[in-house]
Amino acid sequence: MQQPDTPPSPASLSDDVPVRLTIPAGEVARACLVVFGMVLAVYVLWHIHEVIFLLFLSILLATAIAPIVDRLRRGPFSRGTGVLAVYTAIVLVLAIVAAIVVPSLAAQSDAFVASIPAKIGALRPYAEQLRPHPLQEAALQVIDRASESVRNPTVTVDETSLLQLATAVGHFLISFLTVFFLAFYWLVERSSIKRVLLRLVPPSRARGVNVVWLEVEQKLGGWVRGQLLVMAAMAVMTGIGFWVIGLPNPALLGVLAGLAELVPMVGPFLAVAPAVLVALGISPWTALLVLIFAVVAQQIESNLLVPRIMGHAVGVSPLTVMLGILIGAILYGLPGAFLAVPIAGAIQVIVAHAVGMDDRSQAVVQSPAVAREAAAQAAAGAAAMAEPGQEAEAAAQAADAALAGTSLPTTAAAHQAEHAVLAATAPTGDK
Repeated sequence: MQQPDTPPSPASLSDDVPVRLTIPAGEVARACLVVFGMVLAVYVLWHIHEVIFLLFLSILLATAIAPIVDRLRRGPFSRGTGVLAVYTAIVLVLAIVAAIVVPSLAAQSDAFVASIPAKIGALRPYAEQLRPHPLQEAALQVIDRASESVRNPTVTVDETSLLQLATAVGHFLISFLTVFFLAFYWLVERSSIKRVLLRLVPPSRARGVNVVWLEVEQKLGGWVRGQLLVMAAMAVMTGIGFWVIGLPNPALLGVLAGLAELVPMVGPFLAVAPAVLVALGISPWTALLVLIFAVVAQQIESNLLVPRIMGHAVGVSPLTVMLGILIGAILYGLPGAFLAVPIAGAIQVIVAHAVGMDDRSQAVVQSPAVAREAAAQAAAGAAAMAEPGQEAEAAAQAADAALAGTSLPTTAAAHQAEHAVLAATAPTGDK
């Protein structure tokens, strides 16, 4: 008896019939365009990295002097004339300091350079006492090579090297002036740029974006001002300490110690290294005294100066700082390592707000001005998008919403809203 045909099982069908995945040509083209756009953006950004670096420096300068400019605006100064007044004060201070310090530093630098061969030769008796013998031979070879390099420098000066030096100096001066010009225009056009940015995001997220902007500015400005104060304090403290110990050229060594604070993490070690080398040329006990003073100075800096001056200006974890320094050094050398801390602080603020881990009271705890300006900018954005004749009401409501949950007086909302409406409706922009 013939068995009836049985239908094939689903398993056999899946084995026999090929499965075809069809991707629309439009989706493929769109994905290719996205990938190409990302590659092109990375390529362009990498080739204009110097411009981005100068722009970030100008933003740091702008955020550092912004509080002073805002105070000047309460008087007869506009934003532009206030920035020019701050620039004039900076130039005058630098000129006075240079007139007082530079001649002494130049004389001490000449004396220090002239004494380098003798100081290197004074290290030879200590190297001869080292054990085991291979370590002694290695130390003596290093000392001999250093002495020979100092006595007979191999650097040749010709027209090509002079042209390269002049080009480098000119490039530095142009970059220096460019930073000040960009900072000026950033401060003058800051409100307009922010309003354009706030109009690009949904109204429900405009306040959050504005708060992130303000907190990033606060961290960057606080970091710059704190860093400059720490550098000045360390330069003065170490200079006086080296003078008391009896080291030659204490002013030069103090300035070097202050400049070494620019280098994150390893700056304290770089600050003491020249002083220890100079002290070894005098006696081992002087070098030991310099080391003890350096440890005390670093303790004062870590436990007194940095907490009081820097405070919570950046507030980045040590691991993030180390990773940022390594990445910055790889991408842009020493300047990249220097800017790693403020960049990491800015990224930390943005990420914290993006994932909802930000401190809601941070703006008020750190500075009430952050919350007030957030209310003003929110009011300005609401006034700009409101119907004609309803600008004041929309601005007041936005300012009240922005100040909700803060400890600021509610009367500040009306004042900030009125100011924001005037700024939003002014035909010539921010005055």
